[in-house]
Amino acid sequence: MVILVTYLTINFIIALMVLFIKKKKAIEVFFTVLFFIPLHAAAQNNANSIFKKYADTAMQWHDNKKPYYIIFSEATMPAYVKVVRTLGEHIAIVELTDEKNFDAIKQKIRIAAANNNWKFSPALEKNMATGNTKTAKYILTGLDTDALIAALQQHNKAVIIIKIDAASHSVVVKCSATYLNQHLLSLKEIIFIDTYAVVQTEVGIIGYNRSFHGINLLDYTIANANGKNIVAGIKENKMDDTDLDIYKRVLPSAIASTQKENHATVIASIIGGAGNSFYDGRGVANACTFFSSTFANLFADDVAVLNQNKVTVQNHSYGTVPQQFYGAEAVSYDVQTWQNKNLLHVFSAGNKGLATATEGKYINIANYANVTGNFKMAKNVITVGAIDGAGNVAAESSAGPLYDGRLAPQLMALGPNGTSDAAAIVSGTIAVLQQVYADSNSQAIPPAALLKAILFNTAEDIYKTGIDYKTGYGVLNSYAAVKALQQKKYDGGTLSQGQVWTKNISVPVNTAQLKITLAWTDSAATVNNSKAIINDLDIEVQELTSGTIYKPWVLSAAAHIDSLAKLPVQKRDSLNTAEQISIALPAAGNYQIKVSGTAVFSPAVAFCIAYNTDTLNTFTFTSPQHATDVNREENPVTVIKWKTFVADTNATGNLSISYNNGVNWQLLQPALKIYTNQYAWPVKDTNSVAILKMETGFGNFLSTTFIISKVNRPNVDFVCADSFQLSWNKHVYANGYKIFALTDSAYLKHILTVTDTFKVFKRTDYPSLVYAVEPVLNNNLPAVRSIALNIELQGVNCFYKTLNYNLLDGNEVNLILELSIATYVDSIYFESVTAQGQLLQTYGGTKVNSATLIYTQFVNSLATGTTYFRCKIKLKSGAVVYTNIVDILTSGKRKIVFYPNPASRSQPLQFVLQQGLTSSTILQLFDVTGRLVKSYTSLSGSIVISNLSSGMLIYKLVSTENKVLETGKIIIQ
Repeated sequence: MVILVTYLTINFIIALMVLFIKKKKAIEVFFTVLFFIPLHAAAQNNANSIFKKYADTAMQWHDNKKPYYIIFSEATMPAYVKVVRTLGEHIAIVELTDEKNFDAIKQKIRIAAANNNWKFSPALEKNMATGNTKTAKYILTGLDTDALIAALQQHNKAVIIIKIDAASHSVVVKCSATYLNQHLLSLKEIIFIDTYAVVQTEVGIIGYNRSFHGINLLDYTIANANGKNIVAGIKENKMDDTDLDIYKRVLPSAIASTQKENHATVIASIIGGAGNSFYDGRGVANACTFFSSTFANLFADDVAVLNQNKVTVQNHSYGTVPQQFYGAEAVSYDVQTWQNKNLLHVFSAGNKGLATATEGKYINIANYANVTGNFKMAKNVITVGAIDGAGNVAAESSAGPLYDGRLAPQLMALGPNGTSDAAAIVSGTIAVLQQVYADSNSQAIPPAALLKAILFNTAEDIYKTGIDYKTGYGVLNSYAAVKALQQKKYDGGTLSQGQVWTKNISVPVNTAQLKITLAWTDSAATVNNSKAIINDLDIEVQELTSGTIYKPWVLSAAAHIDSLAKLPVQKRDSLNTAEQISIALPAAGNYQIKVSGTAVFSPAVAFCIAYNTDTLNTFTFTSPQHATDVNREENPVTVIKWKTFVADTNATGNLSISYNNGVNWQLLQPALKIYTNQYAWPVKDTNSVAILKMETGFGNFLSTTFIISKVNRPNVDFVCADSFQLSWNKHVYANGYKIFALTDSAYLKHILTVTDTFKVFKRTDYPSLVYAVEPVLNNNLPAVRSIALNIELQGVNCFYKTLNYNLLDGNEVNLILELSIATYVDSIYFESVTAQGQLLQTYGGTKVNSATLIYTQFVNSLATGTTYFRCKIKLKSGAVVYTNIVDILTSGKRKIVFYPNPASRSQPLQFVLQQGLTSSTILQLFDVTGRLVKSYTSLSGSIVISNLSSGMLIYKLVSTENKVLETGKIIIQ
């Protein structure tokens, strides 16, 4: 049996031309394809099946109007053969425009004219087979954008051009499926057709927790790592630029959606929220700026617009349906990133983890290959899956492999209810990495490949040992990624075909793991190609003393569920544009990293590597770092986290806590397996300073000191035209309180410090509306700043909150005044007034008790119609404050009152019943002769009289016991 070789290596590639740039940035890929390796029997059968599927056996001659042919050969192809799309090993769609070439080649290989079905995407091919005739949006892709547009303009009566994407040579059109099938499918200018999928955000955003991914550790231990001067693009609906956490940091955008959506606002807050509203509104890159663009356009945005606005990372927290092919949108992103190698796109993997693929190689395999959207099949992007609050893989998180067996998602991040927020955390981390790199490299933005290498190399392995199709390289570690960048644990270079790059590194004794990751940006493949990779690099590591060679970890790409679930093996990777080698407990000594240009078809390909060694028997607490990590009201159970490296997974430690600076210790958990790196701790209901200790066989380790206490929430006591007051509870360790305001800046500013637990502000001196309070602790530890309040949105007026009423049976009323603060109030008076506020009657006067905020007044006689009330608040200073006026519409002493009366037949007749009468009371209308005209058994506030005659009617109101309650007259005009 002949062994199947799955990739064409340089040993048998003789001639190949790829990637030349035509005018208007049109890119074509030309292959001189070699087919001389014998196929395995199964592959042979598959190739035969594909050939028969797309061969037009009725056409045996050359036709310039139909230049596309399907070929199958194991022999070397001539250089003049232009491959349009590879369908698999040794089988492809080619273009032959010269009859002589056709005649020559058909003598050597198996060739047939191609029918047009090869142009369909997998989903559309299946849809067309059902006889679909509906009008819809379609993506049409060609080899040349101008030629495609010119051809479509000949069909302008039936085809509407909606959008043009020059990068992928695609045009979005609207037409009927029938017209598409009968008139457009056969056009030689079209090589690919797909449906334009409906986009949706990847579900809700809840559970953002800054103790994950080392975000708080990054924020509080690495100064100024905050994304400053970085612009993060957010492609979806428009964010609310008045939101406190992104206020004054959203750039104007001509390509933004017209529709605002909270989803976009929360995504922006996770990426780079200022933390003005509260600490959980503080994003990863809290100093970045935002640029919005609409996801109504699923292709890559106009790069000129992105570059003009200095966008270097763009977040995509949306998807369509699982799609298993390399579509026009994927090509668009790969073209853009190949031409702009510092731009990095981050996609949510999707929330279809329980779905089964309905197309492609992995069809009918449950819970795999369900990444949402063909744009996520691009090679130069990062896809992100979700873990829940316990650190487990969320079942709904979409899984790989991608359509050709590539690894996806590449990273995992916190997303308890969806992958949207997981992607945002990664985007925020990238913004910080770009800023940290730029600050030490003359503001140059790092290559996207460098950041991918660092992110993948510092990710923490979960789920199964090594890489896998559920979690990729592992869980994002934002802190470790930034530290690796700062410590310059990376390198790189460029390679042409056949070249080799090497680097020697030294591995010290007592190393737990050596890990090295290679990443590069690749040029775009042809749309719907069977394999996305074009330029293939390879990495290996050699231990120089022993000569042992280590290959990268590779997963099985076989289309069987057992194969997809297998652990990775070390061998050459021929699919992915990132490769990782890890060596557990490596021998100390010198190692050589070698990167080879195995199949490089561009003049040169730039690559980056990241490398790291972890030391055995080390331990560091990573959370809690700050009082914000221990908020018992928000999280009664806090997860204590640490980082350690031990050779024995059975190694244990004793976890303890001290509430008196280490004088006494309380055991939280004995014999805790420390390799788990976390412990769920029910937080004690206390206000105290605390410190943690882990006792291990290789030493005792302490956490930073942190505060356990309730978070202060300021109260708005009164808001008057000239002044307002804030107050708050006393903090047990505080000797002062900082007051912050949102002024003319994007961030809350410290405006003053007070020692009392309240402050009266003159509005002329403090015109801001948003304020927060932070205790200043006598032990110099950082405390939690309060939630930020808009003083005019707290339901508080000038010394009162509300004036309301309860309407009682018989139209008696109980007036209710709620004061916001009693300290300054002497007495209150309820008043009956006109609509304009003219005093009609005063109802007594009540002295205010400082312990009471609610006061009432009973009024037992209301006039028919609308009565107006207010309350006069007399302050201890002698000043008087009036509440707003409330109006009460009643029937007075009457059982029912109609208005207006006389009434117009053109409008419903309104009425009000006396309080206490039920809606089941019966209303009867009689004419002047006593004839019953209409009877109503359910009274809802109005009756329709358009069908009644003009003139006078007699009404009779009857109880459910048939007792006449009231009679009267209605005039209808």
